[in-house]
Amino acid sequence: MELKRQLGLYTGILVIIADMIGTGIFMTTGNILGITQNALIVMLLWIIGGVVALCGALSYSELATIWPDAGGEYVYLKKIFGNLPAFLTGWVSLLVGFSAPVATSSMLLVQYLNTFFVNINATSVTAFTGNVFWQKTIACGIIVLFAFTHIIGVRKGSNIQNILTVIKIGIVIAFIGAGFYVLNSSGISRLYAHYGPLQIKTIPFVGLSLLMVMFAYTGWNGATYIAGEITNPEKNLPKIMFWGVTITTILYILLNVVYLMSTDASSIMGKDEIGAIAAKALFGPEASNFFSITIALILLSSVSAQMMLGPRVYFAMAKNKMIFHSLAKVNERFGTPVHAILLQMVLAIIYVYSGSAMTLVIYMGFALNVFPVLAVIGLIVARKKFPDLNRPYTTPLYPLVPLTYIILSIIMMIAALCCWTITSVFAIGVLLLGIPVYYVWQRKVVNQ
Repeated sequence: MELKRQLGLYTGILVIIADMIGTGIFMTTGNILGITQNALIVMLLWIIGGVVALCGALSYSELATIWPDAGGEYVYLKKIFGNLPAFLTGWVSLLVGFSAPVATSSMLLVQYLNTFFVNINATSVTAFTGNVFWQKTIACGIIVLFAFTHIIGVRKGSNIQNILTVIKIGIVIAFIGAGFYVLNSSGISRLYAHYGPLQIKTIPFVGLSLLMVMFAYTGWNGATYIAGEITNPEKNLPKIMFWGVTITTILYILLNVVYLMSTDASSIMGKDEIGAIAAKALFGPEASNFFSITIALILLSSVSAQMMLGPRVYFAMAKNKMIFHSLAKVNERFGTPVHAILLQMVLAIIYVYSGSAMTLVIYMGFALNVFPVLAVIGLIVARKKFPDLNRPYTTPLYPLVPLTYIILSIIMMIAALCCWTITSVFAIGVLLLGIPVYYVWQRKVVNQ
């Protein structure tokens, strides 16, 4: 049974925005300013990050319209390079790529809620939300809730996702609007101020700063994971990818203008909680309480988006007998990949109780960048290898657009190897571990 195509243009755009806007935009700018010591460079890096994400999205759009199936780069790598690279991208996605962020977002959500209840002196509530065991239990309850929401049906799940995404976008726009209302022209100089010795004289530091920016742009390829459920994908997918990334980039740039103009650099430089600091500086102490609850809502939307997207990758792998075939089972009543959703739910719960979700996400950050780069390289290979394929959409300014994405992404990975050597090498090791797993699977299951 196939997945139902029932997601329209606007729902797809909202899924992209929901998948992209997360904790990254609320925690990275201060750290980047600490590295660069220059506000103008910070702004340029956020613009470049948007360009990189857009180049990736435009490149993926061509691949997605050639093969409009659920599964994203798994499908593209399998068609272009064969089973092993496809298995490895699924291997990484299955173990960490979606489940760990779901767990992390859920735990952070509860922590932000606890901060809010502490600030308003709700002691009867904080007796639970302040306890680590109950924090994890509540986080798991959130995961289970969204898992069954998306099992019930694509339409019901996407409606809830749409509501959460509208709330998320509304919060971000309200913060930007209120920020610009409060700001005055005296803070404009903070957008190009230089605060100390420039520390990005080498490529590793440039790449490191951009890598931190790209963390916030993660999710630009989200629509390709649900391509099998998008109506008229040949027409809608490129629009979804373009507008989802473009709108998010505009919001990010405006947010950073508010951040940098809100207060003196010494207050935000090297700090994770830049959003809360900016809110307090702009609107007063009470704003930090409001900001805690709004971040929780944003994380709620992120959990829902990841629970929708991840199972579609497992579904695509199972259909091709790359992992357990039961993950390709579609519920006859609801038309959703029920076993794949349940698997992601279980993995996310394991991460919550193991307490290792954030560490795994950091370790695997390098490996998760490998496959989008390989997929965009695959676009160039496909042009030569399959010249007669029907291409409803072609990447504009080819090959400049895919090459821009490939080159800048490789620079970021080199930077990670130079600056975060241990974590990057560990990520490579975990990735390589998938190779023997693939051959064992092929021998014991597929060839039987």
